[in-house]
Amino acid sequence: MNTITQPNPYALATGSAAVRRLHVLHDVYAPVGLQMLFEAGIREGMKVADFGCGVGVVTRMLAEIVGPSGSVTGIDVNSQQLAEARRWCESYGLTNTSFVTADATHTGLPRQSFDLVYCRFLLLHLPDPMACLHEMRAVLRPGGILVVEDGDLASATSVPPTATDAFADLFSRFGPMRGLDYSLSNNLYHMVIAAGFSEVGIHIHQPALTEGVNRSLMKWSVEEAGPTFVDAGIITPGDLTRTLAEMQDAIDDPEVLILAPRMSVVWGKNVPSGID
Repeated sequence: MNTITQPNPYALATGSAAVRRLHVLHDVYAPVGLQMLFEAGIREGMKVADFGCGVGVVTRMLAEIVGPSGSVTGIDVNSQQLAEARRWCESYGLTNTSFVTADATHTGLPRQSFDLVYCRFLLLHLPDPMACLHEMRAVLRPGGILVVEDGDLASATSVPPTATDAFADLFSRFGPMRGLDYSLSNNLYHMVIAAGFSEVGIHIHQPALTEGVNRSLMKWSVEEAGPTFVDAGIITPGDLTRTLAEMQDAIDDPEVLILAPRMSVVWGKNVPSGID
């Protein structure tokens, strides 16, 4: 059940329209994210919950890590996302994945039943991210592992400055209008501690997009969110068209260094009170 109030705070595309961007996003952030998952303690045979699984790119990665003796449950509020996720995992012959349509703050999943719970770029899209962290802890078994990745959209930029910087400006102005903190990663470490997790660690990184299709990540995000930005009154249709064209110019200029949003990866354990 989706309990998010209207207007829908999620500005980006979903389902098949989101596949291109989400696959590029995975290419950009997965190398460090994978390293941090292993540092946090993921291993073969684990039962994992992938909160806000989207089109399943991370679900597939997690399922391959835990192997046939483990399992991954992907959770997303959007059924179109889950349809894409099922197709993606099935295309790799994975038989250890399942999917649940649910709000990330009220999943209905069995309590204390997962070895590891994970999310990436989910919490900053939620009006109540702490409720999601509490739900993640609730479905973790005692001693289970939390791994959350989230970004600071305001940190995305280019060197020298170009129209690519419109990504940070537009999302930073839009977030407060929908009750969202698009710089949530700056507080993520302390949020995880406040949610009751122990042995909390953090790794911060900012990918540089120097070549290939990955350089289009911010432009594609603005394209997807553009109609919502126009409806919100933070940019006109004409300015949006001009901005996207100028962003493409920056993408095509090899002398422009594009920096994706800075990412915080935070992990911790669900250690019950009174247990060291």
